[in-house]
Amino acid sequence: MALNTHRMKITCRTLFDCSLTGVTGHFRSSEIPFVDRAGQTVHNQHDWNHSRNQQRNWETLLQIISLRTQPLALTVPEKKDTAWEFEFRSESEGVFEMHGNPDPLAGLKQDCEGVPMMLNLTEQPSLAPTITTSGDNQNIWFSTVNNALE
Repeated sequence: MALNTHRMKITCRTLFDCSLTGVTGHFRSSEIPFVDRAGQTVHNQHDWNHSRNQQRNWETLLQIISLRTQPLALTVPEKKDTAWEFEFRSESEGVFEMHGNPDPLAGLKQDCEGVPMMLNLTEQPSLAPTITTSGDNQNIWFSTVNNALE
């Protein structure tokens, strides 16, 4: 019997800096200095690029999740130690399942595998530039939260 992922919370933990900064569009010197949504002060184009790349990683993860579902009850990524964590719910039951695979998140993990991410932000310096969902170089983890039907 497949695990019901409808209304179930899914946690993502990643080593990639996916801070939600709200920095989008092109650099505009007329708008600096400002404080981004992650609380970082943007003083110049270098700072803007840094904040923009953090936002790009966040957008990439949202786009991957959105290939199969509209993420609901999405939380803002929080840095905990050396990783960023956020949670979301799927809009439909079983959207991340793959035929013949008992892992209810197998499709999500497959969708993520090998996707390029921005580096040189605040993550670990030895991180590979692409998402790896298993093995020795794993840099992203997805799990279901048992108390999801709160």
